[in-house]
Amino acid sequence: MEGPSAAGNSAAPPADPTGGAPEPGCDGPGVTDPAPTLSPTCRFFLAGSCRFGARCRNPHPGAPPAAPQPPPKCPSKKPPMKTAGDVVSRILWDRQLPPGAFTVGHLDRFSGVREDAFTAFSWEDLASVGPEVLAIPQHRIQYFKYRGRVVWDKASRLDDVFGSTGGGRTILEVMEEEAGRQQAVGMGDGGSAGGCSPAGGAGVPEEAVAPESEEEDEDAEAEPGALSRPPVASQPPRPTHFVAVRITSPELRGSVARLQEALTQANPGLAEFCAPLPTLHLTLCLLRLDGAGEMQAAVTALRELQAEHRHLLPPTPLLRFRGLGTFQGRVLYAAPAPGPELAGLAHALEQGFVCKGLTVFPLPAHDCFHLTVAKIPAGGELKLSLPAEPPGEELGTQAVESLCLCQVGRGRRTDGFYSTLVELDLY
Repeated sequence: MEGPSAAGNSAAPPADPTGGAPEPGCDGPGVTDPAPTLSPTCRFFLAGSCRFGARCRNPHPGAPPAAPQPPPKCPSKKPPMKTAGDVVSRILWDRQLPPGAFTVGHLDRFSGVREDAFTAFSWEDLASVGPEVLAIPQHRIQYFKYRGRVVWDKASRLDDVFGSTGGGRTILEVMEEEAGRQQAVGMGDGGSAGGCSPAGGAGVPEEAVAPESEEEDEDAEAEPGALSRPPVASQPPRPTHFVAVRITSPELRGSVARLQEALTQANPGLAEFCAPLPTLHLTLCLLRLDGAGEMQAAVTALRELQAEHRHLLPPTPLLRFRGLGTFQGRVLYAAPAPGPELAGLAHALEQGFVCKGLTVFPLPAHDCFHLTVAKIPAGGELKLSLPAEPPGEELGTQAVESLCLCQVGRGRRTDGFYSTLVELDLY
């Protein structure tokens, strides 16, 4: 008879209260994990047409292991570009850069992008300039040119002034390249120092012509824009600006147009040497202005003269043009009737500029103010002469009511007149 202890030792283990089989993953006796299912071989790989390569989800037996891919590179950041304000400051304060050789392309609200001479603008704070002064916000500047060559362009990120965008060229190198190119062009033209083309001769203001001697004439004559270049060792300094009375009288313009028509009928080759009607003017004073400080001093001198005239209220000078004359067969001009008012105004201008410490060039002859009708550049084969039947009646009159401080060179305003730093009404 078995005792209770034997019965207890042979008792079966307690049953699972849930009545089910052991849980998967338990290490119970006789229980194993299910075998993992393998993906089938890529049938496109077997056919040689799998386009996923190492990225395919199905195995490619026998294929070489894929090379590790380098982490994607972040796009390199573009170098910062110098602003238009930086270029303006460089031109204003770097003595190696001639401001008169630069032009500015800027966005106009009405006419789109237009181009004006750098010296035609006032680069002071916009809040401090008057309504007569040409000034623009710097964010409207689109490009800068040096002697017709673009050296800074906002749209294409070109910076040949500082070389900030990695172009490897600076403005001093550009100036050397342009000087070498001009020298090569001059040698190709037979060594002509002036490089003046016949088509551009009529566009040079007559203040560059000295009527008294051939030596003075050769020194003063240059191609358009050359008078604004920095002086060279072999050449004396030349004017960069001039003060003029603009010819706006329809009667006087009509008479000049008829004279030019008579010239071209007699000799059609003279047509390209006739002065364009929008540029007609009478020069009163010649100046050399280097840098923004001297330009501002010249504007101040003109404003003081304007205030004096308005205070004294003198009678408005009225210029009467009657006779015609020539300078050395190269310039045909109309001269106003002599009078003390015009000479007095020219003298007051000179004194005002000299008091500001500015360089003033004396006119060839103060008793010979003239309005250019046609002009042949130095070295031209054609000659100008008085008409066979010179006009006997008065050509017209012009009131001297305003003065223009203009830049010598190619620059023109939208109305065809010379690039103007300031235009002031005297009355």
